[in-house]
Amino acid sequence: MKSDPDGWLELLRRTADSVEAALAPFDRWRDGGERPDQYALDQVADAAALEVLDAAGVGVLSEESGLRAGSGGETVIVDPVDGSTNASRRIPHYCISLCVVDSSIGGAEPRLDGTAVTPAAGLGPVAGLVRHLVTGEEFTAAAGGGAHLDGVPISPSGRTSGERAVIGVSGRPGADLPVWQVRVLGSAALDLCAVACGRLDAYLDLNSNHGVWDYAAGVLICSEAGAWTGEADGAELFHLSHSERRGPMAASTPELAALLGRTRQPGSGSGDGR
Repeated sequence: MKSDPDGWLELLRRTADSVEAALAPFDRWRDGGERPDQYALDQVADAAALEVLDAAGVGVLSEESGLRAGSGGETVIVDPVDGSTNASRRIPHYCISLCVVDSSIGGAEPRLDGTAVTPAAGLGPVAGLVRHLVTGEEFTAAAGGGAHLDGVPISPSGRTSGERAVIGVSGRPGADLPVWQVRVLGSAALDLCAVACGRLDAYLDLNSNHGVWDYAAGVLICSEAGAWTGEADGAELFHLSHSERRGPMAASTPELAALLGRTRQPGSGSGDGR
């Protein structure tokens, strides 16, 4: 499927279908998982995603189960449920986030080393899918092919200033953000997609504490929609380390991104995107 973005998107859709089917009868929303930072729902969703991806023979980096090698240079970055705290409390705002990356695009040969693949640089996104697990809305993008919501092309708002700007954040915002209003919604992937389609004008992680699974698909979707994307400290956003954290940012325009970047202050919330 290396030269077939549609084939990758079909695999991602089948993975999302499997997660939806596994969660449909689920009723232990508040139950914890094996780790302190995990819910039972995360494990159920992860098992359903891996069933499809393992059968396809692709590499996987999952928030819940870590890194496993595949038969080729492609790896699917998986957040089985982004916004799982929302899900556990029955707040209807959570999704599955999936992004295919290819080591050959950047010319880097990955080397499996514990929980990381090195070098991290050189990974290129191929295709991404974010499906809202309550509304069923599906955001997709393929590298060079634009971004879509339920098959319809999307684009950002085009806002260039903080006046009347509504932005999403992860963490606790201070009073000095130069925008009109702020939203803390609890799902980085959905917030990034909201920037891509113009519902939000920008998104910031105030704590630089997101795993790549939280934002990989959303960043690709933003980029393909025409939004500005970047990282708070200028680090590479796409990597295959389970332990590294980043500060993803997206904005409708470079002008709005520059305004937010200059005044951004660390928050005190966890900002872990769960």
